[in-house]
Amino acid sequence: MAHTYIKPLGEHVPGQTSSLSLNQVKEFVAVPYHIEWYHSPQSQKVFPLILQELSDFNCTRTKVPFLIERNPYFDHAQIKYFIAYQGSKPVGRIAAFIDRNYRPETGWIGSFESIPDQDTAFMLLDAAISYLRENRCRTVIGPAKFNAAGEVGLLVDGFENKPSFMEPYHPPYYQDFFNRYGFIKKNDWYSVSTDSILSKDYMDKITRVTARINRGKRNHQSNGYHIRNIDFSQMDQEIVIIRDLYNTIWNEGHHPQQVKMTDEEFKVLALGIKEIALQDFIFIAEKDGRPIAVSVNLPDINEVISHYDSQRTPGAGTGWFNLRDLKRDLCIFLSIKKKLKTKDFDRLRLFILGIKKEYRKNGLDSRLYFSIAQKAIAANIHHGSASQLADINMDIINPIFKMGNVAMTWRVYKLDISEPG
Repeated sequence: MAHTYIKPLGEHVPGQTSSLSLNQVKEFVAVPYHIEWYHSPQSQKVFPLILQELSDFNCTRTKVPFLIERNPYFDHAQIKYFIAYQGSKPVGRIAAFIDRNYRPETGWIGSFESIPDQDTAFMLLDAAISYLRENRCRTVIGPAKFNAAGEVGLLVDGFENKPSFMEPYHPPYYQDFFNRYGFIKKNDWYSVSTDSILSKDYMDKITRVTARINRGKRNHQSNGYHIRNIDFSQMDQEIVIIRDLYNTIWNEGHHPQQVKMTDEEFKVLALGIKEIALQDFIFIAEKDGRPIAVSVNLPDINEVISHYDSQRTPGAGTGWFNLRDLKRDLCIFLSIKKKLKTKDFDRLRLFILGIKKEYRKNGLDSRLYFSIAQKAIAANIHHGSASQLADINMDIINPIFKMGNVAMTWRVYKLDISEPG
């Protein structure tokens, strides 16, 4: 077996010129394609769009076709990438980063990948933790990309299930590496798989309650309440409304690993979502004309990616601009756009649902779920995945668990590094 070594890539520090090139970012993005377990019969891995991954990990301010100028997350985050090699073959990777908008002295690790070899995994973890310790971090949490607004946690249960869009997926042996290294559980996140059969009793109950309310000459607009779809033609204004609701609701304490999103971060996220969204599945609830709740639900574009990749072996070419990668992404993107026009999707990803604290006891969550279900059935969508749900967020977990079954569990780990290990 060839000697294993760790190759540090460039570093990005806010306010300084990044030493990471786009080719290095692509080198990092390409690593998962070399993990053999992902190509095994047991795997349900869905590889993301490569250009999207490049945009997410890009901390170099540069104007090139098909990519955002730079992920605005890196305006407040320091990061370094590491890749493990055996000879010329990549066999693992890890990112070590420090988010200046999060708690002081806490470092993060993320985007961890490794062959089933403990020495390789530990070398990667050693490199990331050494970097964080050198930068005065005392605690490490993760894995994440890059916090609870992205893909958070390590898959520890549900490997037999295919992930929906923006749901992390990993081999089962990764959790052994984290446990043996000394990490301990910080918290879990869940996905709940639901369909029109599993949720029928809950929806029937809502229907009966709604009918009783209507017989009493009251409806969902009574007492100043109103649920509406967003208006894509007024996207700038709608982004501001959703951003303000998101930052208010998701930073109230029930969302661990949550970091307030900046205006630029949310704008990039929202415009990206708009490219794969249907207006019918994004809701804003208002009371007396004031926004109080938001629900963002997306067609599961992993259906399209899986179909395309099932006809060929997924891979990533060399160099950030690669015709093979571009062809794959373009074919998938055009297929997504075609399906959006016809609403021809089987699954829905329940991406965001939040209600301001003072309005959570009036059944508004049930009305939102009912609105989602009605729109989904009308579009012939009968399956959904609600994720990622924090284990401490009982306001969401209690009703969602009545509508389906836990399909996946992700774990966020922590490690004290205040003393050299």
